[in-house]
Amino acid sequence: MFSLDYLHHQVIHFPIALLSISIFFDFLAIYFKNHKLFFSGWCTLLTGALLSVVAIITGFIADIVYGHMSEPFPIFQTHGSTQIIAAIFFIGLCLWRYSNNHIHTRPPAGYYILGVISVCILFYGSHLGAGLAGHY
Repeated sequence: MFSLDYLHHQVIHFPIALLSISIFFDFLAIYFKNHKLFFSGWCTLLTGALLSVVAIITGFIADIVYGHMSEPFPIFQTHGSTQIIAAIFFIGLCLWRYSNNHIHTRPPAGYYILGVISVCILFYGSHLGAGLAGHY
């Protein structure tokens, strides 16, 4: 039977995949010297950042059932808090890239460092979420 908290489990995989692959596309663009891959990285980053907002909204709906966000601290021990931080990082990367006009060109080295850190936070938060759902 369909329930709103189940929707979160269906939505979360899109931003996880898109945000992590966006950084991968940017590294591939450097390696292959292919500027079209920078645009692919931008498109997946933008789509993933937008869908991360949807994942957070559905996460708050699912939290009605699970109730773990009533105590969001310490941040890196709570799935929801960790994923909100990851989403903020990725939205920041998106704004950085757009405002510096790096949609079709190579972003600076700091972008890649922050991107890898963001992916690590995202994956760790996903690990916490899997534990919350009883999947590990």
